[in-house]
Amino acid sequence: MNPKIKDILIRAASGAVMLAVMLTAMLWSVWSFAALLVVITAGVTWEHLRLSEHCGAQPQKAMAMSLALLVVTPFVLVLLNNEDYLLTDSVGVAFVMTFVIMIATLVVLFVELFRQRETPIQNVGATILPALQVALPIAMLSLLPLMGEGYHYNAWRVVAFFSIIWANDVFAFLVGITLGRHRLCERISPKKSWEGFIGGIVAAMGVALLAAHLLGENMYVWAGLGLVSSLAAVAGDLIESMFKRAAGVKDSGAIMPGHGGWFDRFDAVLTAAPVAVIYLLILTETW
Repeated sequence: MNPKIKDILIRAASGAVMLAVMLTAMLWSVWSFAALLVVITAGVTWEHLRLSEHCGAQPQKAMAMSLALLVVTPFVLVLLNNEDYLLTDSVGVAFVMTFVIMIATLVVLFVELFRQRETPIQNVGATILPALQVALPIAMLSLLPLMGEGYHYNAWRVVAFFSIIWANDVFAFLVGITLGRHRLCERISPKKSWEGFIGGIVAAMGVALLAAHLLGENMYVWAGLGLVSSLAAVAGDLIESMFKRAAGVKDSGAIMPGHGGWFDRFDAVLTAAPVAVIYLLILTETW
């Protein structure tokens, strides 16, 4: 069998399983979605720490995992209680999160004093970064289904967001392997092409427009949501590729055949989620 066709079939099969699990978690209840967010945070954080170890760092794994879960937990509790104070009291939230991260940083620094390792700067950075790059974006993602009228959980909003990200990923891959000729960022990700990049954006905007129609949302706002989310998604993919290249690994993990690990599957979400939430908050009056 042609290796490309085999790769597509493997990716399609495992992707279908992931799709079923994700949709079930999002649509079953707010509790199952909250559990999904915690699992994603833990899975991606663990693989993030492993990549840093491949790069020579020695992160404080227990501290890193604890900090990541500490960051995401208050947002998950708000999601479960359908409360809106995180949306209306952004200054207070920013202060609390800054305080938590500052205290955690001091604790990590204090612990590093007694570890007596040769790379303290790398160790501290690798310990704290997952909370900022993984947990905080996932925490912001928890706000997305609450951003409608009444701040009640609306699973279809988050399904629409993930559909935009998936459309960008799938069509960038399909267009790239069939029409790709011009490399997008060969130094970091040799297989990505400008043709695939454009194809992914067009598909993401198309899905965003369809979602807006089905959900009764502003078509112009959601077309913009598709654009900014897909651009951020590509950036997230390239950022993870940069980390993997530095670590000398092909995939961050092996949880999904043909797709890699947790970080591989949610790298785009980590950059697209905060961009999408901020974009919609800015346009709240028209949204």
